[in-house]
Formats: sequence, structure tokens, C-alpha cells
Amino acid sequence: MRVLAIISVFIVTMPPLFADSESTSQISPRYCFGFFCKMSSLRSAKNGESPIMNRRKFCSLTGTSLAGMAAGPAIAAHHAGDAKPFKAMFAPHSGLLPTGPKDYLDQMKFAYDHGFRSWEENWLSRKDAKLCEKVGEFAKDKGILLGVTVITGGNGVKFWDPGEDGIKNILADMKKGVEHCKRTGQTNMTMIPGPRDPKMPYEEQIKKAADLMKRCCDIVEGHGIILAQEPLSHGVKGGPPLLRSFEDGHKLCTAVNRKSCKVLADFFHEGQIGNGPKLIENAEKIWDQVSYIQYGDSPGRKEPGTGKLDYVAVTKFLRKKGYTGPIGMEHGASKKGKEGLDALISSYRKVDA
Repeated sequence: MRVLAIISVFIVTMPPLFADSESTSQISPRYCFGFFCKMSSLRSAKNGESPIMNRRKFCSLTGTSLAGMAAGPAIAAHHAGDAKPFKAMFAPHSGLLPTGPKDYLDQMKFAYDHGFRSWEENWLSRKDAKLCEKVGEFAKDKGILLGVTVITGGNGVKFWDPGEDGIKNILADMKKGVEHCKRTGQTNMTMIPGPRDPKMPYEEQIKKAADLMKRCCDIVEGHGIILAQEPLSHGVKGGPPLLRSFEDGHKLCTAVNRKSCKVLADFFHEGQIGNGPKLIENAEKIWDQVSYIQYGDSPGRKEPGTGKLDYVAVTKFLRKKGYTGPIGMEHGASKKGKEGLDALISSYRKVDA
């Protein structure tokens, strides 16, 4: 057994000596088998045993193990990315999938190997430019559809009364966003059009906010970028959000009336404000202005099935509407470790059925 162990290590660490070709990544089963049998014969002769009989016995005992060792690399390669791809373009983000690796690109590969063909990262636009380029290259190579990243969180600017400094800051964000998308190839970018004033007529705020939004569109539209306006269930810097519901987002995008200004329909936020029973009804009403989708169950903001929202029905609705873009998994995982990974993937398999 000691000899077998030593020879095993020798073969694994010196693959070129046993390869049928010049490749150093494969070990030929024929050479491995022959080598082990030869070594067995030599040892038998030394001990005064019958070389032929011992060789046969040795080969019988070790043949299966050798074949497994030789085929090891091929088997690993076969199983690395053989998870069935999801039909819908569900898009996880960094840190979401339990047991995933720490390296950013490795996380993308981990998601790909588990069947996901889209990827989303809210703050990718704030990461190192070289990493962003690598993300774009990796996505292109693997056929991964990249989802949104934030172009601006509003920075507390009142879009309906931005002032000169506010306009300057927002337009600067637009220009930075364009440069980012050149590196990654992304097209949808999340935009938060600041806070609202509870004391000011809402329609007036929308009308005035549309003026600044049109200037933003002037910068990004020629580059194929869509400013995805996200209604939020929580506050933003400066107060409650200008856009709180699907309906609010539709009003703004209709007022702007540009192909580069559309609604990001995050069903978690719509459900969180009490519209859970009307998710599909409300989405239908604004569908002409929707460019992007995000999921997250409510309450809790974890994977589908952990709250009260019917994402099986929502996914069927999206298919009926012909939506084939990314569906951002804008939530956390309900559990940790392998149990958490299995639970999250299982929930999306159910939704994807």
C-alpha cells in the first residue's frame, strides 16, 4: 500500500510522463495502468513471488482506482458547469450566493456554474475600472447578460428644484456612467431622482423633475443607455422618495417621454408599500414604460417563497409579456451555508418552472 501511495503521488504530480499526447492536463489510463502493473511485477520478483500472478492480482485490485484517477480531471471539468441554466435571466449579485468564493470574478463563475446566466451589481460603477473591464470581458465570453448598476442615487438633489450645483452634480454622474458602460457593456442604469416635497403638489414636482431628466437623457441616450427610474418603499437622502410606486415611476417617464428614461419595476418595493395583491395588475398598467425588473420577497427581502408575494405568478406574467431581460435578485439569502445555497436555488427553480 505504501508503494501504491508513492506511485499515485508520482503519477499525479508528473502527468507529462504518462500522457498519450503532449498535453500536461490529462493522464493516459493506458500508461498509468501499465506503469502500476510493471512496478507490481518488479516488487513480486524481489519478494520471490510469481510476477505474473501478483501482477494480475494487483491489476484487479487497482484497475478501477487507476481509471478514476486518470479520468479525474475530465470528470471535474464535466461537472463544473453542468447545472441546468435557468430559463429566466435571474441575476444574482456579489455576496448573495451562500458558500460562494470571495474573488469577484470567481463569484460570477460560481453563479454561472449553478445555472445563472445574468448578473447584477448595484455599485459596480464604483469599483476599480480594471475590474469592470474584466467583468465586461467575462460576461461577453460566457454569454452573461449584465443587469443594472447605479448611475446616481440622487445625492439629495431635489430634481424639481435642483439649483445650479445640483444640476452640475447630476450631469457629472451621467458622464461617469457613460464611461463605465463603455467598460462593461451595460445598458440599464439605476437612477434615483431624489426626494419629494410633501407640501408641494405632486404633479408639479413631476413636471419640473422631467426637465432635469431630459438633460440627463441628452447625455446617455446616444450611447444606448437607459436610465431605469426606481420607485422605493424607503426614504432617500433629503426625505421620502420622489418615486414611491410603479404608478409614480410611470408618471415621470411619461412626462419625460424619452426612450432612455424608463421604469425599474422592483416588485419588492411595490409589495412593501401594500400593493402585494395587485403586483401583476399594477405592472400591467405601467408596462409600456418598463425596462428592467427586480425581485425580492416581502416582508423580509429574501428569496421568493420566504414572504407573501407570488413570484410564480409574476414570472408567468413576465413571460406572457415577452420580457427576456435580467431579473435582478435584489435581496438577501434566508439561510447560510450549503443549506442557504440549496434553499435559494430551489426557490428560483420553483419560480422558473
